[in-house]
Amino acid sequence: MKNTLCKSYFSGKIDLKMKISALFLLVALFQLNANNSYAQKYVSMKMENASIASVFEKIQESTDYNILYKNSTLDLDKRISVDVEKIKIDALMDLILAESNVSYEIRRKLIVLVEKENEPQITGSRAVKALQPDFINITGTVTDENNSPLPGVSIVIKGTIKGVSTDFDGNYAIEASQGDILVFSYIGYQTKEITVGNNPVVNVTMAPSVSNLDEVIVTAIGTKQLKDESGSTSSSIQSENIAKSGEAGVINALAGKASGVRIGKSNGDPGAGSSIQIRGANTIQGASQPLIILDGIPISNDNIGGVTLSQQSRLDDINPKDIASVQILKGASAAALWGSRAANGVIVITTKSGQLGKKPTVQYSFTQSYDYINVRPAMQSSYGQGRNGVYNTSFAESWGDKIADRSGGADEVDTTGEFFVSNTTGQTYYPVTTKNSRETYTDSNWDKVFRIGTFSQHNVSVNGGGQRGSYFFSYENLDQKGIIENYDYKRQNVRLNTKFQITDWLTWNNRVSYTNTKSNRIEQAGETTNGILLGLLRAAPDFDITDYIGTYTAANGDITANRQRSYRRQLGEAENPIYNNPLWTLNEQKAPNDVNRFIINPELTIDPAHWLKVILRGGLDYYTDSRSQFYPIGSASANRSGGYWSQTDITNKEFNLDGIVIATHDFSTDFGVSATLGVNFNDRKRAINENAISPFAVDSRLPTTDLNPDQAATSWDRTLQHIRSNRGYGVLGLSLYDQLFVNFSGALEASSTIKGSFFYPSVDLAWQFSDLVGSSDFLSFGKLRAAWGKVGIQPAPYKFETLATTGFSTFGGSFMVDSEKGNPNLKPEIKTEWEVGSDLRFLKDRIGLGVTYYRNETKDILFAVKANPSSGFNFNYKNAAVIENKGWEIDLTGKLIETDDLKLSINTNYNNNKNMVVDIAGAETVDIGGTSKAVKGYPMSSFFLPGTLRNEDNSIALDANGFPQLDTDSRVLGDPNPDWRGGIGMELNYKNLDFSFLFEHSQGGDYINRTRIVLYGFGVHEDVSQEVTLSEDLVNVNGDIIPAGTTVRGNIADFGAGNVLLDESWYRGIGGGLGFNKTNDLYIEDATWTKLRNVTLGYTFSGIKLSKKLALDSFRISVTGRDLILWTGIKDVDPETNNYGVSNAFGMNYFNNPGTRSVLFNVQANF
Repeated sequence: MKNTLCKSYFSGKIDLKMKISALFLLVALFQLNANNSYAQKYVSMKMENASIASVFEKIQESTDYNILYKNSTLDLDKRISVDVEKIKIDALMDLILAESNVSYEIRRKLIVLVEKENEPQITGSRAVKALQPDFINITGTVTDENNSPLPGVSIVIKGTIKGVSTDFDGNYAIEASQGDILVFSYIGYQTKEITVGNNPVVNVTMAPSVSNLDEVIVTAIGTKQLKDESGSTSSSIQSENIAKSGEAGVINALAGKASGVRIGKSNGDPGAGSSIQIRGANTIQGASQPLIILDGIPISNDNIGGVTLSQQSRLDDINPKDIASVQILKGASAAALWGSRAANGVIVITTKSGQLGKKPTVQYSFTQSYDYINVRPAMQSSYGQGRNGVYNTSFAESWGDKIADRSGGADEVDTTGEFFVSNTTGQTYYPVTTKNSRETYTDSNWDKVFRIGTFSQHNVSVNGGGQRGSYFFSYENLDQKGIIENYDYKRQNVRLNTKFQITDWLTWNNRVSYTNTKSNRIEQAGETTNGILLGLLRAAPDFDITDYIGTYTAANGDITANRQRSYRRQLGEAENPIYNNPLWTLNEQKAPNDVNRFIINPELTIDPAHWLKVILRGGLDYYTDSRSQFYPIGSASANRSGGYWSQTDITNKEFNLDGIVIATHDFSTDFGVSATLGVNFNDRKRAINENAISPFAVDSRLPTTDLNPDQAATSWDRTLQHIRSNRGYGVLGLSLYDQLFVNFSGALEASSTIKGSFFYPSVDLAWQFSDLVGSSDFLSFGKLRAAWGKVGIQPAPYKFETLATTGFSTFGGSFMVDSEKGNPNLKPEIKTEWEVGSDLRFLKDRIGLGVTYYRNETKDILFAVKANPSSGFNFNYKNAAVIENKGWEIDLTGKLIETDDLKLSINTNYNNNKNMVVDIAGAETVDIGGTSKAVKGYPMSSFFLPGTLRNEDNSIALDANGFPQLDTDSRVLGDPNPDWRGGIGMELNYKNLDFSFLFEHSQGGDYINRTRIVLYGFGVHEDVSQEVTLSEDLVNVNGDIIPAGTTVRGNIADFGAGNVLLDESWYRGIGGGLGFNKTNDLYIEDATWTKLRNVTLGYTFSGIKLSKKLALDSFRISVTGRDLILWTGIKDVDPETNNYGVSNAFGMNYFNNPGTRSVLFNVQANF
C-alpha cells in the first residue's frame, strides 16, 4: 500500500505542500518534462469479503490514483464485496462509500475523502430494504449511437456494489427492485442512469462522451497525450464534424472549424485543390502547406501544376468517412519533432479502427449533392460588338451600337464570298453588312456552359473484432460532375485497417489503402486564351456561341474543315481564333488525369513491461499521376492553334521508418518522469516525365502517336528528385503533483538537400493551477501554458551545386550550365516561435475557453536573388529574408443544455494574424505569383502593381481635367491578409432529431477584381451599360466637353476636382481593359465576407425490422446546405476563389472559375 493511504488529510501539512508547489512552479521553468501517459479511469475488480483498506490498496496498485483521507473518517476494517468490470473510478468510489458518511473529490490522479456535512449516515443497502421487496429480473440490450451492440458495459445498482456487464451482443440480466437505479457506464461514453419500474426489459442507448474524446490528443509522432497536460496549442476535429460538412475532400471539410487555420479554395471545380495555412505564411517561394501525418507516417499533399488546371491536392485522396479525428498542431513546440518539415505546422489524421470483442457491424451511406454557382458576374445585353457606337466584329469590345435601336429582323449579309457552315446545326454564316437583329445571348450562352453540378457518393464500411483481433474495412465510390459541362471527378477508395493482439505484450497493426481518381478539368480561364470564362465573358452579348465548329470556305473556294468559330473570328477565317469559343474548350480540348495511390502503414507495438513501450512503424506512400492536355488544331493562342498534345507522368514515393521507445516511471506519488527516444529514416523520390507534340501534321480530334512524326516537333523534359533524411529525436518529461507538466524535446536531423546536421529544440509548460487552489462550482478547471520551439524548412534539392540543364527541349539538344548558381553554404530556413495561453473550464466543464498569444520569426528564408550580370548567372539561390507572424487565437465552447432528450452546444473560434516581411536581402521584391509579391516592410502576398499617382497626403494626383494621373511605377496597393477570421457553430439534438450550423467570417483585407477591370474595358459589364443624361457640361478623359442635356453611355464620378464623365475613352484607357498599367487601386475592394458554411437537419430511426432475419440497427436521413449564403461587398465573385490555385498568392480574381453552393441529401443505414 502506498504511503499516501496512511496520510492524514487534515494534518495541516497541506499549507506546506502548497508552498512547495508554488516554489516548484518557479524552479520547473528550467526543467525538462514530457508526460505521454494518462491515468486509467476505468477499473475491473473482483474481491470477496475484503476490507475497505485492501480495496483501496488494490485501486492504487491497478490505477494511477492515490487516495488521501483522515484516519478517523472511515472504518478501514469494514468488510465489503466488489465485483465490477470496466467501471469508471468515480462509480466505483460511489459503491464503496455508499453506506458511509464520506464523500470524495477527484483532483487529477488524487482522490481526496472528506466527511459529509449535515448528512445522515446511510444505514443500509438499497438492495436490503426493511420490507425485502421481491426482485425483478431485468434484461435488455445496450447499444451505441449507431444502434450497434456494446459488449462489456458496466451495469451497477446505484448505492450498492452489485453489478454485471453486457455480453458480446450487448445483452445483460440483473436482479433489481422497483425504484432501484441502474447505472450504465462504458469507456468513451456518457454514464446513464435508469430507474427500475414495472417493465422487466430495459434497453439503453449510450451517447459518446465528448469530453473524453477531446481529452486525449495525438502528438506529432502518433503517440497520445492528455490535452490538459500539454503546454502547446492544438485543435481537434472529430469525424462527425468532418462528415457533416458534406465535402468530397478532407481539406475543405476543415474550413471554419479551428482558430488560426485558413483554408483557401481554388474554385468550385470538382476535385480542385485547396490550400491550408496555419498562423500565416512562413516562407516566400516555397510552399506554406503543413506536414500531413496519417496514422503516424508522413504522406504527400502535393498540388503539382495546380494553378492553370486546378489540380487536386493529394490529401483529398483520403476518404473523409474513414477519418476518426484530425489534430492540428499549430505551434513550433508541438511540431518540432519533425524538424525541417514542420515550419508550417502539422496536421495529424487518425483513421478509424475496429473494436475488440465486437460483432461485425455494417454501415452504408449514400450522399447526393446538387451544386449551383454561388456568384455570377453582372453582364450587359444592351450594346453590340464594336467601338464608338458602331457595330463592327473586327473589334474585341462591345462598345458598339445600341441593340434596342436596331431595326429588328434578319441581318443583311454578303453571300458572294467567304462563309462558314456549322457542324452542329448545319447553319450557314456569311459576313454581316448591316446588323438588324435585336437578339442577345448573354443568358443562353451562360446556360450552354454551366449546369447544376452533382456528386453521388456511396460508402460502405464493416468493423468488428474478436478476442485478439479487430478490423475496419471501407469502400467508397464518388462520382462528381462539375458546374461546368464536361468537368468531372471520380474517386474510388478501399481501406483495410487491422489489429492483432499476438500476445499480451505484442500487438501488430496494419493499415492499407488504395485510391484511384480520374478527372477532366480544362485550363482555368485567367491563365490562357483557351480558358472558359475568358472567352465566355468577353464575348459580345449579340454573339451566339452555339455553332462553335464547322467548315470554313474562303472567297477563293478553299475549304478548311473543323475550324473554330469564335466571337473574334465569326466565320472561322483564321486558324487562331484569338479567344476560344467556350464550347470549343469544353468539347474539343481534353485534360484527363488518372491517379493511382497506395498507402501502407504497418506497426508493431511491444509492451515488455507496464512502464515500457516500443513502437516499430513503417510507412509507404506511393502514387502515379498520369495527365494529358490535348488542344486540336484551331485552338486559341500562338502555341496551341497548330495543335498541341502533352503527356506528363509523375511518380512519387515516400518511404518512412520509425523506431520509438517510451518509458514512464513515478518516483513517488507526486513526482513522475517519462522519456521518449526515437529514430527516423525518410526517403522521398519523385520523377516527372513530360513529352509534347506541336504542331500537328494531321488534323485529329483525339491524341494519337502519329500527330507529327518529325522529331523537331517533339519536346521532352525529365525531372528527378531524391531527398533522404535521418532524424533522431527525444522527449523528456517531469510532472509534479499531477498539476505541473513540462515537455522538453529535441530533434537532430541530417538531410541530403543540405550539408551538415541541424538541431530543433522545443519546450512547453502546463500548470493546472485549479488543482492547487481547488476547483469550484464556477471554475472547474484552469491551466496556464507556455511553449517555445524551433522548426525549419529544407532547401530544394540540388541547390548547393551548379547544375547542367538542357539547352533545347527537342531531341538532339545539347547541355548548358544552369542560369542559377549553386550555393554550398545553404542553411535551412529556421522558424522560432513562442506562445503563451490559458485553458479554462467553468460550471462543471460546461463552458470552455482557450486563449493563446503567439509570435514567430522565420529567418534565412531561401529564394533566388537576382545575380550581377557579370557573374554569368541570372540568379543566386541563398538564405536572404526574414518573415514575422504574431497574433491571438480564442476558442470558446459551451454545453448550454444537456439532458437525456435535449442537448444544445455552441463552439466559436477567433484568430487574428499580423504578418510582416521584415527583410529581403539583395532584392526590393520577390515574385510570389502574378500581382502578389513579398515586399520589405509589408505583409506577404501584397499587391504590387501600378496605380494612380498620389500626392503627399495620399490623395489622388489629378490632371487638368480632373482625372487621375497614372503612376507607371509599381508599388504596394493592397494587402489580401484579413484583419481577423472566426467561426461560430451550434448543435441541437432533441431525441432523434439533430440540427447544426456553422458560420465562417473573414474581416478586412483587400481584394482586387481584375476580371471586372477587363470587363469594363471590353464594355460587357452591366456597370458600363447604363445611360446618363448630363445636367451640366462634363469633360471626358480625352478632354472632350460633352454639353449638358446629352444622353451618353457611361457613368459620372468625382475624383476630387468635381464631376467628370467616365465614358468609353476612360474604360478603354487607364480605367479598364487589358494590361496592368491601369488605375488598379480604384478597383481594390474590402475583402470582408461571411458564409453560412454548413447547415444540417437530420433524423435517426432506431430498431427498424426489414424482415425476420434482417433488421436495421438505425437509419438516418439528413439534408445539408453547404456555403448556401454569402454576404460580401465584393462584386461578381466569391472572394474565396483564387486565381493562383494552391499558392502563397491570393486575393485576386482574373476570370477564374466560380465557386459553388450546394444542397446534399444523405441516408445512412447501420446493420
